[in-house]
Amino acid sequence: MVEVLTKYLKDVLDNDPRKPARIAAYRGGYLPNERRETAGQLRAGSLDCVVATNALELGVDIGALDVCVLNGFPGTIAGTWQRWGRAGRRNRPALGILVASSEPLDQYVVRNPQFFMQRSPERACIDPDQLLILMDHVRCAAFELPFQEQERFGSQPLAEMLAYLEDQGVLHHEGTQWHWIADSYPANSVSLRSVAEGNFVVVDTTEGQQKVIAEVDYSSAALTLYEGAIYLIQASPWQVERLDWTGRKAFVTKTKADYYTDAIDYSKLKILECFEEERQPSAICARGEVHLVRRVAGYKKIRYYSHENVGYGNVNLPDHEMHTTALWWQAEPERLEAAFTSREQALDGFLGAAYALHHVAALVSLSERQDLGRAVGDAGGTWFATVDGKGRGSAKSLTGEEVAISDRRFAPTLFLYDNYPGGIGLTAPLYDLRKELITRTRDLVSACSCKLGCPACVGPILASDEVRGYSPKQASLTVLQLLGSTD
Repeated sequence: MVEVLTKYLKDVLDNDPRKPARIAAYRGGYLPNERRETAGQLRAGSLDCVVATNALELGVDIGALDVCVLNGFPGTIAGTWQRWGRAGRRNRPALGILVASSEPLDQYVVRNPQFFMQRSPERACIDPDQLLILMDHVRCAAFELPFQEQERFGSQPLAEMLAYLEDQGVLHHEGTQWHWIADSYPANSVSLRSVAEGNFVVVDTTEGQQKVIAEVDYSSAALTLYEGAIYLIQASPWQVERLDWTGRKAFVTKTKADYYTDAIDYSKLKILECFEEERQPSAICARGEVHLVRRVAGYKKIRYYSHENVGYGNVNLPDHEMHTTALWWQAEPERLEAAFTSREQALDGFLGAAYALHHVAALVSLSERQDLGRAVGDAGGTWFATVDGKGRGSAKSLTGEEVAISDRRFAPTLFLYDNYPGGIGLTAPLYDLRKELITRTRDLVSACSCKLGCPACVGPILASDEVRGYSPKQASLTVLQLLGSTD
């Protein structure tokens, strides 16, 4: 989105090649020297506008900024003030503007300004004992001082972790101490925004050159660097010609295109272990460990300005698999069958409820929407639900084939999962607030002024049957009523 907005602004304000550029983009995938150069130009006043992700949110003090325009609500009150705080430094007057999109949180904030203006910023919390996070801290601590036998790090015993690091060749056990022996500086590999290691580099091969022009984190690579993708840097397009998944390199060439690409991905979850659950007469809510399989099956070509689809392409990449934590809801099958005249209607209701619940959960958990994932499917991982090209919910296998839901036990599961390997502690507090989540989601959908359902409440579920009194909005409310009922 940063690159698309930058292109639109450049087309209007930077369309004279004889003059220096006044518009620039700033995001995490750029090389460090390019980000420093952009920040320096902004400080010097040679740029009028920078379109940025939250990469510009922390650690950058540019006193001359006058206006900060937010393209949508960031998801938290703290994040909103943090971004607005980039402007008006050093006692300068400033203007902060929030432009709301059609998404539920944006609409809720602009319709209920007291929610934003009268509440204190939230308190951020992650699980410091999550294994991947803890291992990074142990590495960094071992670099500073040797660990002693029987020593603990916080509340955690370390024997197994230290033995694992010795097997990896970064620690040496001698006497009663564990010493750091690797040449690397472990803090360099610790990301403040991700728990997965190993970035991909983007290599420009235009006219035979071999030049690294960007880097992409592991979790985003499959969504942005598939062969045929248009990769944008400062609104200029490169086409991905080849992706070396093992070597973590994407080879691109400079191109001209009047479209950008958007990946089509599917997610399927399977419940591995239930940590805790609450059973009600009409539904079950539980929390536990799940196995996630995400497959990027293809991509759309989207024309600038009109945003129409002008083509599709297939993608052949390894599935992304991870274990993480999730909370989930299952409606009691008999009550679900009684509430809907068809299983297809029920599937539409689950997809709409998941869309709205996802947004509310992100707000409640002080996380951005991409930190949480959502999915609707079979608890055993045999099928998942998605919105097809006609706006109807459909059940599919991971190969993309349609799955008949009429000839099997129908027990759709609505998942909200922690979108990081191992989880970072987002789902446990959401489970504790499960009743509030359902109530607030039901209120959000009910309060929407639309008649049948829209992106501000239940998302892109388009099918409806007014004659029978059925609509995606009503179906979603019926599902939420079942999931939250205590009768």
